[in-house]
Amino acid sequence: MPIVWLLPRDSSIGDTMGVIFKDVGDDQQEAMMETIYVGQTWQFRYMKAKFFFWATVSTLTGMAGTAFIDYGIYKFTDYSGIIGWLLA
Repeated sequence: MPIVWLLPRDSSIGDTMGVIFKDVGDDQQEAMMETIYVGQTWQFRYMKAKFFFWATVSTLTGMAGTAFIDYGIYKFTDYSGIIGWLLA
């Protein structure tokens, strides 16, 4: 399938018809734009899913790390931990 829309157009009278009526090059360009649009849409959806997954993982990891550190402070020192500090 030739890529007509990349080739330079001559200045013949028949070429001005392309302004009003679609030709093969216009169809190819339109098909490429639809493909690019679908690709970007799916890439955007995948990026959002990845972001929400890693945001959830990092939030839960931070919560678990805070709870672990708080328990260690409470267990091995005379200090009541982070919760005791916030309530005091």
